[in-house]
Amino acid sequence: MERRRYQRADVFVQLGVRILPLEKQSAYFSEISAAAAASDISMKGESNDADIYPEFLTELQEKTASMVKVLDSAASVEAGDGFHDLPYKQINLSGSGVRFLCDNKCSVKDIVELRMVLPLQPPMPICIYGDVVRVLESDDGYGAAAEFIAASDEIRHDIAQFISALLDCS
Repeated sequence: MERRRYQRADVFVQLGVRILPLEKQSAYFSEISAAAAASDISMKGESNDADIYPEFLTELQEKTASMVKVLDSAASVEAGDGFHDLPYKQINLSGSGVRFLCDNKCSVKDIVELRMVLPLQPPMPICIYGDVVRVLESDDGYGAAAEFIAASDEIRHDIAQFISALLDCS
């Protein structure tokens, strides 16, 4: 029996799904949105100890580099494709893929763009792409399963961490 690489969980997240047109199916990449760049940078407390400042500056430099990377990625996101208006939907999520209900008919081998907001502090907006591997028609729409493609190890890790934390709490 094949063991899954990532844990799965049913989660309730903001989600937008669109099927990519054929001409855009070769030019996609997954990203964490710039909205996530407002990560928590805090001083480790007031201190006259000079040893804390090199540590703080190193942390600040790492976070600044991460924010620049996110902002560079966000520059390529199409205008009007924001995350704040996405509807809430229940999905089954893991670091390797997602099962979701799609309003529009999709087919196996379609490439879908999934925009979701993981309910973390701060919230983590993610734009990720999936290769549809299964579709089942139902009264509510089309139940689809997609394997993530063009997703960095960092994004997969962030999703896996989110799922692991959820499962630890339940």
